[in-house]
Amino acid sequence: MRSEPMGFTTIVLATIVVLTAGGCSGSTAKPRPSRPAKLTVAELDPDSAITVDGGRVSVRSPLGWRRGARSDDYVVRYTPTAQNSYPAIVVTAEPAPDGFAEVTAEKHDDFVNAIAAGLAEQYSARGTSTLLAKAVPLTVGPHRGVAWSAPGTAKVDGLKQPIERGCVALVFAGRLYTVEARAPKGKLDDKGRAAARGVAAGIGPPAPAEPAPPEPVPTEPAAADAVNTGSSSLPRRRGSGRGPGSPRPSPRSRFARARSARAPA
Repeated sequence: MRSEPMGFTTIVLATIVVLTAGGCSGSTAKPRPSRPAKLTVAELDPDSAITVDGGRVSVRSPLGWRRGARSDDYVVRYTPTAQNSYPAIVVTAEPAPDGFAEVTAEKHDDFVNAIAAGLAEQYSARGTSTLLAKAVPLTVGPHRGVAWSAPGTAKVDGLKQPIERGCVALVFAGRLYTVEARAPKGKLDDKGRAAARGVAAGIGPPAPAEPAPPEPVPTEPAAADAVNTGSSSLPRRRGSGRGPGSPRPSPRSRFARARSARAPA
């Protein structure tokens, strides 16, 4: 079969494909971060809310988890039980990056790129990224955030061991909150990551303080109470020389006074 020469239509289509794949020459558009698939979020305990970070926000624990002891290294820490220290959920706080006092839909990609740039400087060895998973946009609850995975080290059973850290960062009230799911390397499962996403989704304003109970209103004393106070304001019996409550003279003392009155001068 004789092949036909390439026509004008074929050339135009080929040109469109090249421009679409390579982009326009000199384009300065920022790369759009890829969106992850829909992810699960752990259920939270509604009765576990506490206020942290100097009263700025409230956080809640995953349902069934326990809160750990306070530390200067984080604002709160959760573990499945008192005996199982991993996976652990750790929340840290710091000032938000410049220009991101809040993350709107229009600024979401810029926020992800800013976090990714910082991670590239922190997790790099000889020009190669040491991140376990690159930064991607993530929406948890009402928050537009960013998720990534990074290596780390921590004491596990008293020994310093490599760990895996699944992180979610978001901005709330002008602060950058990072929620990490931590576990020994290779042991961070979907349950731990879902717990971290749940805690991140539950970050919100501090709970309002309960109003103080009203002070009791003082009441006037009853009339009977005024009589029983032992007041000496009652009139004395004329000529008795005794006030209320004075002891009555005995019969002998009255007889002695009568004899002395009859005695001759």
